[in-house]
Amino acid sequence: MGLDLTGLGSIADFAGELVKRFFPAAMTDAEKAQAQIAMQAVLQQRESAIIDTQKNIIVAEMQQSDNFTKRARPTIVYAGLSFIFFVHVFLPLLAFITKNPMPSLTLPNEFWVTWGGVCSIWVIGRSAEKYGITNKITGMITGNS
Repeated sequence: MGLDLTGLGSIADFAGELVKRFFPAAMTDAEKAQAQIAMQAVLQQRESAIIDTQKNIIVAEMQQSDNFTKRARPTIVYAGLSFIFFVHVFLPLLAFITKNPMPSLTLPNEFWVTWGGVCSIWVIGRSAEKYGITNKITGMITGNS
């Protein structure tokens, strides 16, 4: 079995399966081959568009002038993860090792609501951006308004 580095083999196979499944069985082999070639061209255009969109997103992120804005949302996410680790992993482990009682320390509900909201909005915005959905809302979420 060969290694398909270009992805063209998988596109050709997929196009062939689509032709077999959705086109009439009464088609001649020449008509099926022509339909498969047309399907391959459409699928290749789609793949190229996806790759170009992903490339454009990465380039736009790297060309952004404000360095902290590039890291602001991830900073909030990672800081929240650090707080969670400290309260729910590090302190209980330290209490267990030292055989001291666990201090009564909990993260407030406001933390969970705020951190969960920031993470949710960030994930939704990044997903929309990666799929090429650009509008006013995704612009506000990602800072590209």
